[in-house]
Amino acid sequence: MLLTFVSACSSDDDNNNNESDGTLVGTWIGVSSTFNGQNSGVPDNSIVKFTADNRTEFVYEGFGNNGEDITEYGDWSKNGSTLTITWDDADPGFENYILNITELTESSLKWETEISGEGTLTEAFIKQ
Repeated sequence: MLLTFVSACSSDDDNNNNESDGTLVGTWIGVSSTFNGQNSGVPDNSIVKFTADNRTEFVYEGFGNNGEDITEYGDWSKNGSTLTITWDDADPGFENYILNITELTESSLKWETEISGEGTLTEAFIKQ
């Protein structure tokens, strides 16, 4: 008689990038933005997508020549409330975009970031 025993182990510590509940993964639509506490309308990056394979896409609607959309791509990682975006194509010194997540639910995402020498940008999104 031959017995085979298979064991698999998993740990949330193995991959801090993916969330066990998948709340960050999906398409988010910008709803509000403030800079130093002053309302600045809808975020410039009005559509933000996060995929389970840790890729991201930021869509800036109408910001291109003749009103075309501009899209930036990169990798994302999350450690606690810190979200880091590493852009595929960025000017030297601007490769990483660090965001502090202040709210993350199944339907709501808020983050803030410090813009060096200028102040604090806060943006809010809802899940599509």
